[in-house]
Amino acid sequence: RGFATPPPAVLSIQSHVCYGAAGNSAAVFPMRRLGVEVWPVNTVQFSNHTQYAEGWEGLPTPTEQIGLLAKGIERIGALGRCSAILSGYLGTEEQGGAVLDVVRRVKAANPAALYCCDPVMGHPAKGCVVPEGVQRHHAEASAASADVLCPNVLELGVMTRSEPDTPQAVVRAARALLGAGSARLVLVKHLAHAGLSPDDSFEMLLVGHEEAWHIATPLLPFGRPPVGVGDLTSALFLVGLLQVDCTLPTAPAAGGVYHSSPHAMLPPPGPVPLFGLLQGRSPKAALEHTAGAYFEVMRATSEAEEYELQLVAAQDGLVDPPRSFEAIALDA
Repeated sequence: RGFATPPPAVLSIQSHVCYGAAGNSAAVFPMRRLGVEVWPVNTVQFSNHTQYAEGWEGLPTPTEQIGLLAKGIERIGALGRCSAILSGYLGTEEQGGAVLDVVRRVKAANPAALYCCDPVMGHPAKGCVVPEGVQRHHAEASAASADVLCPNVLELGVMTRSEPDTPQAVVRAARALLGAGSARLVLVKHLAHAGLSPDDSFEMLLVGHEEAWHIATPLLPFGRPPVGVGDLTSALFLVGLLQVDCTLPTAPAAGGVYHSSPHAMLPPPGPVPLFGLLQGRSPKAALEHTAGAYFEVMRATSEAEEYELQLVAAQDGLVDPPRSFEAIALDA
């Protein structure tokens, strides 16, 4: 497919594994397959993800290199083409500050650029570990700086110092984040125990200032649940947001409600252009596409009886998922 204008470009700052699918290794290919340019910056380079019982090898990227790479892109005049920054796993607490410096640099070059933060905080019980201080960085600096936040329910609890255990409690916690920082949307990318049907479904919840959308897909059988699912869903959702064509009004419509499109979330007032234009998806539609594409990857992975996400096998389903799921408005 040709583009009348250059496609959106995402600067993706997260981990990389040589084998398997986690961090950039789970995010870059799907985003490119969906028609987005991706400029990967790796916060660590590991042999494999950290949940293998046999361990892993590799090292974090030197903190200063993150900024140097962005500076180099800026020097050749390309940084202003960056439509969004996606950040994920941090190899050190100090990398968090470097990521936010890059965000500021990008937004100086392109004020319309979007910062989407997947605040990976680890799950020691599953073998996913993050360095000391990373949780604090996300709870404080990331929460205050991101335009879109993509925590799971445990990370949402850390960021809000709460323990949400129902969808309504998740909405309240997400709105606390929206009220405290610059974020306009919170995608809770895995509700787990706080979902409506956690034993049967994989559930996500998209929360704006005025609306909330719930979506669920069937859980599939796995000997070992795959890793990198959150990295995949955050990337898919971001691509969907870059495919939104909606500019917010500077004044409320009748009744004091701000409308951007028939299905769009309702962010706070101000002349804020919300996201870019590729195929015209609304945030609700982006959530629905994310669910369908996620399910196709999980179906391919389950059928292959593999531990690592089967992104290549599922690539056509990333673009045009054969099964669709409807997001339902949640009263909260």
